[in-house]
Amino acid sequence: MKLFLYILYFSLLTALSPAVGADTIQRTIVTSGQGEVSVAPNMAELNMQLQTINKDGNRAKRELDDQFNRLLRALALLDIPKDEIIASSLQLAPHYNYASKKRELVGYRAVRNITVSINKLDQLDEVMATSLAAGIDQLGKVNLKVADEVTYQKLARQRAIDQSKTIASELAQSYGASLGSIITITYKGSDIQYPRPFNQHQRSAMMSSDSDAGIYLHDNIKFNDRISVIFELLVAE
Repeated sequence: MKLFLYILYFSLLTALSPAVGADTIQRTIVTSGQGEVSVAPNMAELNMQLQTINKDGNRAKRELDDQFNRLLRALALLDIPKDEIIASSLQLAPHYNYASKKRELVGYRAVRNITVSINKLDQLDEVMATSLAAGIDQLGKVNLKVADEVTYQKLARQRAIDQSKTIASELAQSYGASLGSIITITYKGSDIQYPRPFNQHQRSAMMSSDSDAGIYLHDNIKFNDRISVIFELLVAE
């Protein structure tokens, strides 16, 4: 008899459990937010190259060192310090002439790649002209940047957060509900979209006599951030 009563008791609990679960179901609302900050570049990174060829490898290196020191002195006159210049590598290799059927050693080619950080974008044209006058053989890509990127990344993230809150609140009010506590936050990451580097054709056009020195037309740098959040949804009974 007791065994029968226990079986009946547990059967009643099992039958009632779905109804209890339906009454206590958690109501939630899921929203996403995206923030973007668009900023005009105010800095530039200029890549360039020095090279020299000499039949004697040591002389080729010394000539390259002399050219580099001349470049440093010229840039110092523009108030560009040494710590804004990166030139850590030097390549020295045989240089051959293949015009004839057999390979002919012309000399030794010394190459140094240089990167100059320009903290004032309006100096870009002057730095390029000064570098060419100092003996730079090749101007490479110009990468545009902005100072204090962390500040703009945080601002984009805050805009994403604000948007997710606004959307969730508006949706909840539209359905006669209100927002409760936060259940889950999913951070979907951030990215920075830089303008495309200037190529050789664009740089030549900017430095032509028909262009005003130091004036550049370029895209802004865009900081993006994305976030998803789940709020508890409070519904008045």
